Amino acid sequence: MTVKTLIQKPKPNLLRQFANFTRTTAGLEKTCRLIQSLAQLAIELDITPGSTTTAQWQTARSQIALTRRFFRFFAFIDCFSQVYGLLGGAQGQGLFMTLIEIGRWSCLGLYLVLEDLTILHALGVHPVAWNTPVLVEAFKFWFYSLALSVIGAVWGLLSTSSSSASSKTGSDEKKNKKKNAEKTVSNTDDSQTKAQRTALMKRIVVDGCDLLIPGVFVGWMHVSDLMIGVTMVISTVVSGGDAWVKAQGRPADEQFILSFTPSPRIIYKHTKPLRGSTSRASDKADGDPKGSVIMNIALPDVATQA
Repeated sequence: MTVKTLIQKPKPNLLRQFANFTRTTAGLEKTCRLIQSLAQLAIELDITPGSTTTAQWQTARSQIALTRRFFRFFAFIDCFSQVYGLLGGAQGQGLFMTLIEIGRWSCLGLYLVLEDLTILHALGVHPVAWNTPVLVEAFKFWFYSLALSVIGAVWGLLSTSSSSASSKTGSDEKKNKKKNAEKTVSNTDDSQTKAQRTALMKRIVVDGCDLLIPGVFVGWMHVSDLMIGVTMVISTVVSGGDAWVKAQGRPADEQFILSFTPSPRIIYKHTKPLRGSTSRASDKADGDPKGSVIMNIALPDVATQA
């Protein structure tokens, strides 16, 4: 029997993890967004008094915001691709959630298209008089998209809670039938449900915080710029956590694989009699005066249990 073990790779240091994070598009965009939100806080809190310093912070904030627009310049393609997939029935979900998702991605795509139309004005290449009205309409679509996203996430939480409660009731009724198998399936379902609920709660926090930005811009909400900066930091940190983990590739590094050769079912021959053996060969059969025991050992599939 040969045992091959792949040892877990050492966890990279924090600097290496940050480098992996910023090498991805999402990671670099989140980093710029965090710096922009911190600049917003520095302006509102007046950390470094002085008109010159405040002007520098404002310039940094506007330039970083302009830089971030290039990261999402072609993002409308993904949004409309999502809509096309939903219209084609690519994702099996209820009618209400399908309509919510179609409206969400459609509004987000329209926001990105309208924002892209004003990029030359923002760069100072081709100033136009209709820049502000177009941006106002764009931010309205962004507000609609975020609002629909929050509604869909809340509906998903309610649906997940009801489905988990019904599955728990069903498992209680069948408690005496196939107890071990049902326990394994129940644990898997619970972990999946917990992961779904965590993702939905993060989505509510992130989109709920970002909802203030277009709401204030179009005049539908009255919130201070300091509060907007705080909510930007919160949404960036929460959404950036998933991007950080994904950039490190941890699921692939944390796998432990044990492979056995030959087949998991082997025949082991012992030269001495063992108590409680399953089959005993006679002295004449093996030519062994001491007798022998032939044991069939079925090894479990360790690779699937690890």
